[in-house]
Amino acid sequence: MFSSSANAQTRALVNLTFADGKTAMVSVKLSITGKLNETLNNQDLFLDVISGTGEAYLIAKSHVVKVEIVDPPQPKLNQQRRSADRTQFNPWAVLGIESSVAKEDLRHAYLSLVKTYHPDKFANYELPQEMKDYAAAMLARINLAYEQVS
Repeated sequence: MFSSSANAQTRALVNLTFADGKTAMVSVKLSITGKLNETLNNQDLFLDVISGTGEAYLIAKSHVVKVEIVDPPQPKLNQQRRSADRTQFNPWAVLGIESSVAKEDLRHAYLSLVKTYHPDKFANYELPQEMKDYAAAMLARINLAYEQVS
């Protein structure tokens, strides 16, 4: 899980693509301005990052060829609990499984969650729009998590 001590203003959740084609989803410490582009373009040679497992390390900027901001959808319910999602998005936790599970179990967990949160499941019920929005945001998070781990 990404460091819980980091706040949303000082870190950004990004997918880094390296020259060798490998990718990593990490939380990058931002410069004092809090802007990612300034952090990437300043004179520092390394990025201060935290991995999804909480490991802190430095990555040479010269090895990074692409940076994509990860912006997990924010369900409107439970705002306090979800306020740090941008720095703590953990695809394994979203899917409710360990990182060491077999592919069949990964797919089973994904499909089970899709069945639970798919907005079509709630189409025939008169529910508040907030609940429908929440289900749609959760489905987007589930799809993002599955895409990142599969």
